[in-house]
Amino acid sequence: MHSTTAKRRWSRLIPVVAATAALALVGCSSSENPEEGGTDSPTAGLLPDAEGTTQYPLTVDTWAGDFVIEERPERVAVIGFNTGLDALQALDVTPVYALTEDPVWEWRDTDYFSQIEFVDGATRSDPVNFENIANTNPDVIISLNYGLEQTDVDRLTDIAPYVDLSTVPGDKADWREGQRVVGEVLDLQTAAEAVIDEADRRIADVAAAHPEYEGKTVTIATDYAGSGIDYYSVAGGTAESFMTDLGFTPNPIAAEFTDDPAVADEALEKLDGDILIVSYFDDATQQARESSGLFQRLPPVVDGRYHAVNDAQPNSGSQATWVLRRGASALSLPWAADTISDIWLADVVK
Repeated sequence: MHSTTAKRRWSRLIPVVAATAALALVGCSSSENPEEGGTDSPTAGLLPDAEGTTQYPLTVDTWAGDFVIEERPERVAVIGFNTGLDALQALDVTPVYALTEDPVWEWRDTDYFSQIEFVDGATRSDPVNFENIANTNPDVIISLNYGLEQTDVDRLTDIAPYVDLSTVPGDKADWREGQRVVGEVLDLQTAAEAVIDEADRRIADVAAAHPEYEGKTVTIATDYAGSGIDYYSVAGGTAESFMTDLGFTPNPIAAEFTDDPAVADEALEKLDGDILIVSYFDDATQQARESSGLFQRLPPVVDGRYHAVNDAQPNSGSQATWVLRRGASALSLPWAADTISDIWLADVVK
């Protein structure tokens, strides 16, 4: 089970300006108490018409247990990382409850976000606000690939049925499963498949436009400064799968980091491949790493096949780093495909 500490480490990937920017965007959409914000709002228009393919009562299989949804939900609460809200937005479903950071993602339609009935001032780093969720009177609570504690899920299910992935959340989660389960829960299965097909098509279009990626290996890592480097493109993970969709071939080294992504200084030579991408959170971390003699001797660095992604630098495409870990969705991945090809790989693919 994922601990609060682990959950907060994932949140380090969210830009530090997220909360401030989000609060500015949501403005009066937020409220200290959803009872003041209008839970009497009509539910009409929150969901597209039902397709008639889902049979209720529906039992949803999640890592935290099986939960029964008696009838088609109308009022949807969504918590956790961007993936749950992405799955809803892709289906043109407007939730009644969401968290405050979500507008900051570059693929997010902020006009859509402004239509949400109640945007909680709470962030993902805060405890779950069970009272505010309950006050929005949801029929279902969606939290894809977030990593809550079982005790939190138990409290949420006192409010409404809980929807998540069938496996324990992590960086190997299948975004397609998330989109499909949301589609099934909301009786929008055909629409969900269309959303998945469109995302796959857009990624394939980027791959077709860059035949130079074919057959090359890529290593993606993130430098956490004091706690060291993590190998992101581990075997079987979201990053490896996505880069393979773009035409790259799996890097054999990636299998060594499946169980533990930490790259010790004495194993820095494992950061190898035809392309090396390293993500940093600030200039100081990047400068410290790049001044290291060990790092400077890595073949991709020597040969100019290395690209730095710096969260502190504008237009760096740094949000794609999060997409490749726990933020993959039908909305974020096509954006990431364009961003990675246009920014990360533009000058390093030989």
